[in-house]
Amino acid sequence: MVSVIGGVLGAGVGALGVLGGLTGSKPSSPYDFSVRRAIHNKSYIEFHFPNKLVARLPFYENIDIRESREANIVKYDPIGRSSSLYTYTGATSRVLKLDFFLTLPHIQDMHVGPKVRFQPGEEGFNTKEEIKKYMKDPKGANKVFKEDDNTEEEVEAIGVNAEPTNWVKYVAWWVNLIRSSVLNNQQDVTQGPPLIRLKHGELYDNIPCICKSYNIASVQDAGMDVKSLLSRRIKVSMDLEEYRAGNFGEYNRQSKQILDRDNVAGWEAIIGYSTTDPGSAATRIIEREWE
Repeated sequence: MVSVIGGVLGAGVGALGVLGGLTGSKPSSPYDFSVRRAIHNKSYIEFHFPNKLVARLPFYENIDIRESREANIVKYDPIGRSSSLYTYTGATSRVLKLDFFLTLPHIQDMHVGPKVRFQPGEEGFNTKEEIKKYMKDPKGANKVFKEDDNTEEEVEAIGVNAEPTNWVKYVAWWVNLIRSSVLNNQQDVTQGPPLIRLKHGELYDNIPCICKSYNIASVQDAGMDVKSLLSRRIKVSMDLEEYRAGNFGEYNRQSKQILDRDNVAGWEAIIGYSTTDPGSAATRIIEREWE
């Protein structure tokens, strides 16, 4: 299956080369796609845990987003009137259904930046005691996954060019992050599941969500990593619902405080800010770097 994936990627690169020849520009390279275009900072989901730690899952492939929402309408049919009357009583939260893939060889080629687990959230830690409580080993939480230490004999015995163990563990870590989206903290049950924030280009700008359900399936035709038995291509589906609580105040897109930006917004926000999303880097002086 690796050859099939390689063929698909190769065809894509070839098409880009033809386009580059027609336009007089150089074809895009993996470096250009992942580093210069910073795709990992434009399309991702973040897991914001109640203990103020954040983990990010970047997307390096196109994702499928289906959005829906319903208005709560009360219908009246007065006697003798040939047309109904309606009263608006609010609206449900946006429902966002995500479908995306985690493809081991593709991630291995395209991923940039350190392979870290957690970073402090936007609010950060207020005291040293909090850091000690939630990050007993701060350096360990951000530790790069160890490289594969297979010997040449082991690789020869496997019969294939083994994938670096760190990439296998990294993809497995992402899968476990997805699993955490519906779990609470069993050592402190007052801490519920992590808040999921979706960032994907202009239309989905740091949207806070809760995860209602997820589905993880191995793509059998892609094969698996021989040593770890991790599928080389994993399909993930997540059912999210937007959660706009903030500080129960007024929505302020320009505020540096995330709670102000997380407040409920109506059509007045579209007129004032051209969006109802909380946003992130566009409204802060310094963007948090993940590279």
